[in-house]
Formats: sequence, structure tokens, C-alpha cells
Amino acid sequence: MIRSGFLRRQDGAAAVEFALVSLIFVSMMLGVIDMARYAWEINSAKAAARAGARLAIVIPPVVSELVNFDAVTSCSLGGGSAIPQTCNPGSTDYSCTSSACTAGGTLVSANFTPIVTQMQQYYGRLQASNVRVQYSQRGLGVAGSPMGSDIEPLVTVSITGLTFQPIALQVFGVTLPIPTVETTLVGEDMTL
Repeated sequence: MIRSGFLRRQDGAAAVEFALVSLIFVSMMLGVIDMARYAWEINSAKAAARAGARLAIVIPPVVSELVNFDAVTSCSLGGGSAIPQTCNPGSTDYSCTSSACTAGGTLVSANFTPIVTQMQQYYGRLQASNVRVQYSQRGLGVAGSPMGSDIEPLVTVSITGLTFQPIALQVFGVTLPIPTVETTLVGEDMTL
């Protein structure tokens, strides 16, 4: 008899409802904060890629085959001629990371490091291993340029391999990948 009276009591029902509603509310708030942080991380990575590309087009290339490429002697072109896509220093595309370049290219670390340093000013947790610089010869440039390489490649700076740790899901060890971000500009001002 005492037991049935206990089950019918309504005391404390509001506290239980408040606990359930507040748990849902706090979870939603943490989710909103995490999504805002995630968007901020992506935008910071985009800003870093833009800064890296802007620097990469005005400093010497990070692949040595593009430094001082002379289309007049290499492709038998007359001075002032447009450079066809087939005229290249061995490959139309070079992709360089902090450790090596593809297509037989030789990495110039002294030219790669300033790009990463500039990018880290916009996205502090960026590491050199997350950065890739790609040069694509698409037929831009003028043979016989007195200022460095004759080729004016498309320069793409990209950031890959980053993850985001949401606060709300930290207990479960969940991480979200930050998508690859990249910026492409024409390397018409690469100098020595």
C-alpha cells in the first residue's frame, strides 16, 4: 500500500523534465558552436591557401626544373614567341610536397619553406606535410623572357589531410575531415 502511493506522487516531475530538456538544449548549443568552429577552420584554411598561392607566384618555383627554363634553346622557339603546352622542362605538371616533387622534379626546399611560413600566419596549426604546390604548364609564357623562366605555369597551392575535433563529440573520439582547399593563380611574376 505504501508502495502504490509512492508511484502516484508527482513531486519532482518538473526537475526530471528540466533535466531532459536542458540536456537536449546543451547538446544543441554545443553542436551549433562546433559547426561555427568547423566553418572557421575551413575558412582559415582557405585564407592560408590563398596567401600561399599569392606568395608562390612571386618567388622562385619550388621545383628546380622550372627555374631558368629557356624555351628559345629547349624548344627552338624564336624570342617573343608564345610557348606551346608541349614545350616544357620534362613534364607539364609538377606536384611538390615538403619531401619531394612528382614527375622527376627536384624539390627546392628553400623556396617551399617561405610558402608554408606565410600560410601558417593564417592557419597556425598547418604543418608543411599538409601543403602541396603544383605547377601546370598550359601554354602560357613568352620565349626569351629575360626574367627567369619562360614558362608561366598555373600555380595551385592546396591544403590536405587536416581534421577537426568537435567539442560535443570529443568523448567519443570523433573527428571530422577538413576538405581539401586549394587556390590557383597564374605564375607570371615568378622571379629569381
